[in-house]
Amino acid sequence: MTHYRNLALALIALVSIGIAGPARADAPRADVVREVDIQARIDQRVGSEAADRQAIQNLLKRSDVRKIAGTAGLDVERASAAVALLSPMELKDIAGRVNEVNGTTGGVETVTLTVTTIIIILLLIIILAD
Repeated sequence: MTHYRNLALALIALVSIGIAGPARADAPRADVVREVDIQARIDQRVGSEAADRQAIQNLLKRSDVRKIAGTAGLDVERASAAVALLSPMELKDIAGRVNEVNGTTGGVETVTLTVTTIIIILLLIIILAD
């Protein structure tokens, strides 16, 4: 009886190994993210955030923006210092608005929209940094 039992266990083990297939240590697993992929994603995100911060800083350095801010009584230096404190979500939102300003050209309506957008951007930076 034990002979049949051992034979059955051996047969089950062989079938299990055959179904699972041979394990290869060098085969990449689809369910595991490689360290290099994780680092590439982190670098991409950091690079994107740095580019967004730089776009905002560039906008704040423009003379027309400084003039608009001065007329509205807003402190551009305070806003500039606050850019480093923005969270990723705040940064993405404000950078989108900055890109709108940088992309607009021509017309009185565009100038009004741009001035309004610049004031909103400055206020958001100052309020969110507090």
